[in-house]
Amino acid sequence: MKNIYLLGFMGAGKSSAGKLLAAKTGLAFRDSDAEIKKAAGADPAELINRRGLGVFRRLEDSALRKLARAGGLVVAAGGGVTPTVKRGFLKRTGITVYLACSESVLLKRLAGDPSARPLLGKVPAERPGVIRRLLAKRRPYYERADIRLDVSTLTPELAAAKIAAAVRKYDKNFFIEA
Repeated sequence: MKNIYLLGFMGAGKSSAGKLLAAKTGLAFRDSDAEIKKAAGADPAELINRRGLGVFRRLEDSALRKLARAGGLVVAAGGGVTPTVKRGFLKRTGITVYLACSESVLLKRLAGDPSARPLLGKVPAERPGVIRRLLAKRRPYYERADIRLDVSTLTPELAAAKIAAAVRKYDKNFFIEA
């Protein structure tokens, strides 16, 4: 069975909606960041700060390949999974869903501890510019998803329901309960 891959910027709600979607559908939920932490013994922020972004991205790619082999999962892919998307790997092993979110909503959601999001920098005043630049760089890859859903104003519950409906509409043969 194929996976459902949730793509989007950090703070878009991939993990929150993904857990609810998995519960709705009877599929198992996996978060690529949690899989990386399990494999490397450190969370993504620690890995990026200690070993660099390149090492983290290789671990992320490896984790996604492992999850693809398992199949039948709802996978919250990391926000910077663009190289894997670029190679078309996720589309070959599942249905990709881009959870789009406005910059202003992302900024509110990501206002917490800067050490948890090292790519956003340590200076809160710089975050809007960093988010804008990263989104501009990543958006073309996110837009390659099979399904695009704007979740800026949706609760995680409503996002999960809309994802389930969109997957059903996109692939009528994909077994999904709602």
